[in-house]
Amino acid sequence: MKTIIKKVFEEDEPATSYIRRLSDEKAKDLVKDGDWLYSPKQRWKTEVRDANKKEESTQTKNKKNKKKKTEIV
Repeated sequence: MKTIIKKVFEEDEPATSYIRRLSDEKAKDLVKDGDWLYSPKQRWKTEVRDANKKEESTQTKNKKNKKKKTEIV
């Protein structure tokens, strides 16, 4: 698996549209075409993978807090 990033992208685009994890062959082909570059896996982790986890965790925390407050009252 290789991490690749688009050379040109808009700032308001979601990270999943310009950072990708692909098989070695597919990544090699896209980089060879010239529109993509190799990137460190850490960048994909922070901008794509962990971003999704943060959204899910905040939603579940809010639900738990609401339940606790109603039980106390």
